[in-house]
Amino acid sequence: MKIPQLHVGAGTAAGPLTIFPVWTSGRGRLDISTGLHADLAVSELAAGARVGQLTVRNNGKHAALLLEGELLEGGQQHRTCARDVLVGPGEALDIDAFCVEAGRWQAGRWQAGQSLHRRQARRAPLNVRAELACAGAGRDSQSRIWERVRRFDAVRGPSATSSLPEHLDRFVDGVLHHPARTFPAPLEGQRGVVIGFGGQPLLLEVFATATLFRRHYRQLIDAVLLDAELLPPSARNAPPMPGQAARDFAAIAGTIDFDDFYSPGVRRHDPMHSRTINGKRGPVTGVGIAVARPDKDPDVVHVNYWNTTHPLMEAL
Repeated sequence: MKIPQLHVGAGTAAGPLTIFPVWTSGRGRLDISTGLHADLAVSELAAGARVGQLTVRNNGKHAALLLEGELLEGGQQHRTCARDVLVGPGEALDIDAFCVEAGRWQAGRWQAGQSLHRRQARRAPLNVRAELACAGAGRDSQSRIWERVRRFDAVRGPSATSSLPEHLDRFVDGVLHHPARTFPAPLEGQRGVVIGFGGQPLLLEVFATATLFRRHYRQLIDAVLLDAELLPPSARNAPPMPGQAARDFAAIAGTIDFDDFYSPGVRRHDPMHSRTINGKRGPVTGVGIAVARPDKDPDVVHVNYWNTTHPLMEAL
């Protein structure tokens, strides 16, 4: 199973950031909600709060997609979703998460409403999401994520609880007129982006449909702008990333095979099935989620392709 053929358009640059629109040749229609259009309720576990898990309930009529790196704010601590997950209508599911606020947790001391989390469909910056792509057995990803959040403390001034959402709040409030916030709206049929930092590709993020992509576009841009604060002066002054570099990166991504859909790890949400996908080709790692509907071939719903040689990834 591979992503449908990718097409990369002309890039738009702002400072060290270059963004290229991406289209795919996939079918382009799925009954899946996401972003603020998904009726998802997030809370601490009923049996007692745990840093690395949360409970998600889908109160909507359609399957709902919660993205890797989506911020789940409030509760005992702010968290971020560890990986893409599909939640069926009426389904409640315990999901893996990572904390993005090193302070504030007070085990055993609960206050009214402290179990509930807000969802604004905001995304963690790529500096943090890069660790999610590498999380696995034998790797202390939680400590690494806290260290990555502390980088914003060092660059932008400390947060009382080393809170990633607080840094994002401060940054977005301060850059309402930043040139990059004038990036054009998604183009007709656009389903993803290639993001270049400092003249090199870092991420290709693509969705199965243009609607799913639009639900997350602005939140992605805001998070990426915060990433730029961490770049060294040499990278900030780099020229825009060439279009050929974006096309070459997409060409490698398009060759990654995610193996057969019906392999261990498939989850059922009547009448749909889903499973996490991951693959690698050279320096490019792909991680996402795919679904299968009755009498139809599986679809890759969302996938991130990371350039593991980029400085933001090598810092891992």
